[in-house]
Amino acid sequence: MDAILSAPTDHCHAPNLDRLPVVELKNKIKSRSADSEEPTSSILYSSMRSFPLESAGQLPRTDTLFRTIRRQREEPGNSTNGIADHLKQTDRRENFVLHEDNNLIIFTTSSNLSILKTCKHWFADGTFKVKNINYFYFR
Repeated sequence: MDAILSAPTDHCHAPNLDRLPVVELKNKIKSRSADSEEPTSSILYSSMRSFPLESAGQLPRTDTLFRTIRRQREEPGNSTNGIADHLKQTDRRENFVLHEDNNLIIFTTSSNLSILKTCKHWFADGTFKVKNINYFYFR
């Protein structure tokens, strides 16, 4: 293509090819952090193993790269009401959210409910402040 779409500006310079590995590294850690639950440091350090040393001067600071990974994981849209999907399950992969709507979220598992069902007395402390109190009981 021989057409010039815009005239050169004061900020016109040749491309910096040393920045290409940095862009590739950032894209790699972003996609990896969105797809895995690996620790942030593990993602960064394993991605850095193949990074060329001649481009090391172009790298952002380590804490900036860590922040890039954390921001990728905090993207909105991972859940319906602000609870991340991986927090809706226990380590044993049981569903931890019994009920969820705009006014109420009930956290428990089916196994916890079956244990409560067998107990005659329930005791609670004053940790939670509740606007509307609804009493639930099991038959």
